Amino acid sequence: MSESHALVIGASSEIGRAIAHEMALWGMSVSLWGRDQGRLRQTATLCREAGRRCYVDVVDVTDAAAVRDAAEGLADRGRLSLVVYAAGVFDWAPADRADPAAWRQVIDVNLTAAATVTTRLLPALISAAPSSLVYIGSGAAHRAFANNAAYVASKFGLAGLAEAVFLDVRDRDVKVSLISPGLVAAGASLATTAGQNRPHELLAPADVAAAVRFVASFPVRGCPTHIQLQPQRTPQ
Repeated sequence: MSESHALVIGASSEIGRAIAHEMALWGMSVSLWGRDQGRLRQTATLCREAGRRCYVDVVDVTDAAAVRDAAEGLADRGRLSLVVYAAGVFDWAPADRADPAAWRQVIDVNLTAAATVTTRLLPALISAAPSSLVYIGSGAAHRAFANNAAYVASKFGLAGLAEAVFLDVRDRDVKVSLISPGLVAAGASLATTAGQNRPHELLAPADVAAAVRFVASFPVRGCPTHIQLQPQRTPQ
């Protein structure tokens, strides 16, 4: 894998960091996109400790021009054989009292930006095939939850995007997969009852990273188009 390059979008999150580190341990050089430069540098340190080249790009994925420029900067970093879209934001709010601006941001980051990134990076993935495009979804991509309407809508949309993109590129040896974790001991899940009382029994970010590696390493004859991950213990 020494000649292969991975791009992790949302690498400043705990899940994104775990994915980037796993790819570096696997032997890939890594590009990190995110908005928090300090947290991106922490992720980069982990990847470099694994002995791999690592590049940090501060990118707001809702800025189409910034995505275009950052995508062009990937050209000299190696064969882009893996892209992981792990960017995401969350908003707790009942539908009748939600902030329209917050809902707009949820849709923009979780879905619209994912589509923008897809169109920008698919040509490179097709050129580097066999390659993989992985979206990090959620249990909310398949089941509705109260006080989460915008988030649920964005993740349902992401699931549809993943399925449709797979159909567009399956004959060009690009695997497209949606990984939908349940409660992970990171981010908004830590605000739930289970996250506060039993975080050690939730999924770990490294579990999501292991699923990404499974997709990327799967034989080119097939594609795990959808992986659902759940904690082994029932969250309470």
